[in-house]
Amino acid sequence: MCLFPYCSLVLGQLTMASSIVLLLLLIALALLSVSANLVSIDCGSSDSYTDENSIKWVGDDDFVQNGKSQVVQTTNGVSHVMGTLRVFSTRKKNCYSIKAEKGSQFLVRASFYYGNYDKKSAPPSFDLQLDGNYWNTIQTSAEGVVYDEVIYITKGDSIELCLAQTQPNQLPFISAIEIRGLASEMYNHVDSEYAMLLTRRVAYGATEAIRVKSVFQMSKSS
Repeated sequence: MCLFPYCSLVLGQLTMASSIVLLLLLIALALLSVSANLVSIDCGSSDSYTDENSIKWVGDDDFVQNGKSQVVQTTNGVSHVMGTLRVFSTRKKNCYSIKAEKGSQFLVRASFYYGNYDKKSAPPSFDLQLDGNYWNTIQTSAEGVVYDEVIYITKGDSIELCLAQTQPNQLPFISAIEIRGLASEMYNHVDSEYAMLLTRRVAYGATEAIRVKSVFQMSKSS
């Protein structure tokens, strides 16, 4: 029911320009809501850039309060994002804090590329924790990138990803953190109290690696 006199006349007088402005505002709001679910952090870097896969990366200064940035000595053909890392030489546990909507489902990927950054040729081992819970023990490699993934539903309003030193002289470090929001319908058969850890990802019958452009887009179309 119309609450104002002549409202039909007023609505009819909306100009095309006003309609376009309104549409653009709605699109902008939609894009903002998507970007909040897409976070790619280049650990040890202060720069923001877009890589060859059209992924926008940001530095990690706003997500962590400790650690030291380092540059790897060898690249072995890995991507640009693996060229820097953040190493933690103080405290037994250091954490990244990333804002997230409580009760939402996320895929979290942590990547580690040693690259002989300390010139010791001794890749370390340490524990990875998520929101205060043990996630996995990471054994880094002198050869290539090591990564781990988890899918879980947040209990608070942030994702707390922590690295814990477990052995003397083996300093935790991290190269990249990627977070992707997933639609609530995905994996809804799994109890929300449990997390799903990556075991293996295989494209049977494929002859080359397959890249999904966006996990968020994939979740929307599933």
